[in-house]
Amino acid sequence: MKIRMRNTIQFDEQLEVIDQLYDVELREKGEFSYLLFYNEEQEKVVIKFQEEELVMTRFSNPKTIMRFLKDSDSLAYIPTPMGMQGFIVQTSHYEVGEAKIELAYQLQNKEGVAFANYRLEITWG
Repeated sequence: MKIRMRNTIQFDEQLEVIDQLYDVELREKGEFSYLLFYNEEQEKVVIKFQEEELVMTRFSNPKTIMRFLKDSDSLAYIPTPMGMQGFIVQTSHYEVGEAKIELAYQLQNKEGVAFANYRLEITWG
């Protein structure tokens, strides 16, 4: 099975599209589904999701965890060239379909200033 992650990122006036394809394993446990794969750096990535939330964990060093809540904000701590930084994740669209997840979100600094806007589509099969 394959997972495709297509992320459209708007940063100031720049628009970038990242389109990635990996081998994936789908597991179900309780009310959550899990997508497990290894990225191009051979880091394990786990996407845990259900109807109201998605948690994406990248087992890098340091570990990166992003949490997306339907109709709510959350926090993310992301390693950057300037060290580990905290961001507010403002999710404006979150929809889980049959073998598909759509997300629209904005990363903001702790003062609420937008860093970038994202549209992420995850499909598998």
